[in-house]
Amino acid sequence: MILLMILVAAAVALTDWATKLLAVKGLNDAVVVIANILELRLTHNNGMALGFLAGNRIASLLMPLIINIVAWYMLRSYIPTRYMRVVEGLVLGGFVGNFAERLIFGSVVDMIYFPFLPWFICNVADIAICAGVALLIISLLFRPQDWREKIAEDKQVSGE
Repeated sequence: MILLMILVAAAVALTDWATKLLAVKGLNDAVVVIANILELRLTHNNGMALGFLAGNRIASLLMPLIINIVAWYMLRSYIPTRYMRVVEGLVLGGFVGNFAERLIFGSVVDMIYFPFLPWFICNVADIAICAGVALLIISLLFRPQDWREKIAEDKQVSGE
């Protein structure tokens, strides 16, 4: 099942990279895709979400890295389901897409703009991370089978 996570993460990271490349090469002016709903606008964000930690390169590199390590550490004690592997793949792929770009170039290309959310411009990696977190919340609320601890399963197998 770890292959599923890797495939999802790779698909997200590659799609993110391709869309950013297309945006940098061909997006000079704002393009209205769906009036009042979706536009494409090229920006470079040297911070994190909503410009948080803008200009602080070390913090904007370390914080997502630490958050992902802590999340991995916490999730490793649970039996992974396919659903959770997809969730992990979405978040990991989004993290890799943005982290690599921030590490190499010092900023992240954002191009997806929703006029009804005027403070928010994002990219494919951001959307994947948000979708992964939303699915994680759904899992916490409605999918108890995703939260079976490995220790509990080990005890059942050993007959304790």
